[in-house]
Amino acid sequence: MSKETGVIEIRIAGLSEGIYEYDFTCKATDFKHPELAEPGFCNAIDVKVVANKTDNDIIVDIVTKTVAELTCDICLAPLKKEVAGIYRVFFVFDEPGSNTEGFDENYRILDRNASSVDLTEDVRETLLLSKPLKVVCEDNPKCSVYHDGAPGSPEDEPEEESPWQESLKKLKKKYH
Repeated sequence: MSKETGVIEIRIAGLSEGIYEYDFTCKATDFKHPELAEPGFCNAIDVKVVANKTDNDIIVDIVTKTVAELTCDICLAPLKKEVAGIYRVFFVFDEPGSNTEGFDENYRILDRNASSVDLTEDVRETLLLSKPLKVVCEDNPKCSVYHDGAPGSPEDEPEEESPWQESLKKLKKKYH
């Protein structure tokens, strides 16, 4: 029976002290998580892992980058946005008689005989946390959030109002 390996796994058996860099490219569907399987994460995901191994621990920095295909929360225009995330995890080697209570979730106990470290879950969480909560256009003149409001700018020229804009104005008048 073979052991299933993680999507993002680094081999630590036989590593001497020092800094090691790993580059991975994967897809959101590799993580088997419904939020990452959304259409927004359909491009390749670049993952860079930097592991700094000392005698007592391994400090792992995870950097994720991808281009997400999202929709503006205001005007619903489709847009592509680069999303990136950074996460640091500390793996402390288990010592007999050591006190491991009080460690937070960024500190993990690692068996000295471990052959690899599976970072799949950490990368998945980093991707989910890098997804923007609010998505708005910055270069779409139809979306008025980032306009400076300076008179005479081309965006301020009166345009023919669409039916939904007229409806919105009627609602504003009704409640104000």
